[in-house]
Amino acid sequence: MNKIEEKFNKFSYMVMKEADAKKKEMISKAEKERAEMISEKERILLKKAYDHIHEAIAKIEKEHNEEVSKAILASKQAVFNRRQEILESVFSNVRKKLDIFKQSEEYKVFMIETIMKGLEKTGQGEKQVFIDGEDIPIVEEIKAKSGVTFDLLESEEQLLGGCLICNKTKGIMYDYSFVNRLEAEKSAFLENYGLSID
Repeated sequence: MNKIEEKFNKFSYMVMKEADAKKKEMISKAEKERAEMISEKERILLKKAYDHIHEAIAKIEKEHNEEVSKAILASKQAVFNRRQEILESVFSNVRKKLDIFKQSEEYKVFMIETIMKGLEKTGQGEKQVFIDGEDIPIVEEIKAKSGVTFDLLESEEQLLGGCLICNKTKGIMYDYSFVNRLEAEKSAFLENYGLSID
């Protein structure tokens, strides 16, 4: 082999070696870029999946909370309705008993004692007694027999029995009406029997 061929072979070997190194470098760079692109794509896809999962969880939680709220509201409404039914039933019976009581002689005794006690409690001054229209005859009889002076007036609001006694001079009023006692009893009834709604 002559020197030219030898030089050519050496040159050819050097060029091939350099080309091979360049090829390996380019392949390595391409693989690195490919790996980075895949990693970036994976990161983007994972971020999208993460966001989608969190949106789905938030939506499920919202729907769950709405369902729970609806159920709580429905149960409170059912309790409220049942409580009203119980109240109406119990206090309807109480009102019937009050009506029976108002027809008795005991009611007259009660009215005499209540009015006399109330007039004494209000002290000196111009006094007024407010009653239901159907009680006017009873109280006029009390007024005539006792000789005590007071203005007898029909109440604008139904008292269901009993009376309101007012001292206009002192600006004080005592409520001896059955409607007032009935309302107080309703509140106590709800508390005592655990029917109050928080």
